[in-house]
Amino acid sequence: MDVPGLTKSLIDHLRGKIIRGELAPGERINEAQIASDLGISRSPLREALRVLENERLIASIPRKGSSVTDVSAKDLDEIYQMREMIESYALDLLERKRIRDLAEVASCISNPRTLTVPTESDSAENKMVYIEGLAQFHLMLVKSSGNKRLFEFYQTIYSDINRYVFLNAFLLGAVAHRVEDHYQTIELIRKGEYDKAKQVICSHIRFACDQLKEKMKNQIGPNRNPHAVK
Repeated sequence: MDVPGLTKSLIDHLRGKIIRGELAPGERINEAQIASDLGISRSPLREALRVLENERLIASIPRKGSSVTDVSAKDLDEIYQMREMIESYALDLLERKRIRDLAEVASCISNPRTLTVPTESDSAENKMVYIEGLAQFHLMLVKSSGNKRLFEFYQTIYSDINRYVFLNAFLLGAVAHRVEDHYQTIELIRKGEYDKAKQVICSHIRFACDQLKEKMKNQIGPNRNPHAVK
């Protein structure tokens, strides 16, 4: 495997561990241990950590090393405000360009596994299929606007969005994301009713944010994650 391929594999591996909480908020990244466990050199690992730092999943402090960034209600608010702004503007661009056919976006919600809301006891794999399937819908929606820089900017918060959903959505029972909103958005765009589609998307994002904040606020008992709310 060449170095770029190895680095991408490392990025995916570490990103997944952070999103699933296997590398907890605030946890120090032990480069030597990770390199030893995976049987790799430090060079591709450091490149992977730089990418994750750009995604704000990792924070690097000079002479102290890297650690997983904390999560908080304030951070959640800011990320979802950015998300609403970006997706709303993406719909403005779709209207400006008169784009109605979003087959690639619609395909993200064609998998039955994507539409099945996992329970708290479900496997991490099932949870990730659900989260990534619906998150991919929003990612492709932004991409379909044709604005490359907007899409690249959205990608910087994409992993953080997934981390908040995974860390909080299943702690006290799964949040039933309104899957119907995704179908409705596609149908409204197909009809050219962009303003109504924007209302659905903005309402969907605000609802998800409120549900996640409620989950974070209600984390109690011996299994509470001390980093979940600052």
